[in-house]
Amino acid sequence: MAQLELNEQEQLNQQKASLLDDLMSVATVMEEVWNYHPDNPNKKDIVTEYNHLLKIQSDVENELKELETQINANN
Repeated sequence: MAQLELNEQEQLNQQKASLLDDLMSVATVMEEVWNYHPDNPNKKDIVTEYNHLLKIQSDVENELKELETQINANN
């Protein structure tokens, strides 16, 4: 398989795009962490949110089991 070589400008553009992706990822995590930060006057209760996520996880797992049962029934 022939490998394409990038010229210097393409390499710089690719590096810039990668750094922008990293920056967006960090901003997303910071936004999520701020939801629970002690200095946030509207902070969420982390225990309540965690329990909510546990419920969602359980619901998704149950839905997957039901789907697997349907798939197996069709085989």
